[in-house]
Amino acid sequence: MITVNMVPADELIKRLSEYLKENVKEVQPAEWSLYAKTASFKERTPDNSGDWWYIRAASLLRRIYIEQPLGVGETRRIYGGMKRRGTRPPISVKAPGHANRLIFRQLEKAGLVSRTKKGRILSPKGRSILDKLSYEIFKELAEKRTDLKKYLD
Repeated sequence: MITVNMVPADELIKRLSEYLKENVKEVQPAEWSLYAKTASFKERTPDNSGDWWYIRAASLLRRIYIEQPLGVGETRRIYGGMKRRGTRPPISVKAPGHANRLIFRQLEKAGLVSRTKKGRILSPKGRSILDKLSYEIFKELAEKRTDLKKYLD
């Protein structure tokens, strides 16, 4: 069986974000998302200001698939980074959790994620969507590389 771990992350996240944008009506960017930075250590808003919400949602779904359960605190660490402080040395800071929390709630309404005491886990519907997209991507990769065709059986 082809899983998320067997395909390139960038290709999966791109396809999954397109799928979420077209098919999942519950996942919608917040009004403030067009103007907000994704973290305090960033200098500007995202370059793809219209689609970054869907890309983050796809990235969160992939991370939940890989390491279940996943909570907002852990996503703050994942999306955190180094804050520049002028002449002082940079420090590691966590990213804000508000956008991730809202995305988790939207994914719960869509039925792709369920909530437990330890964090969010994928529902069977969410897992099947990720597996289906992974299979499609792997199939396209196997057409280009002959050594991967043996895994499709």
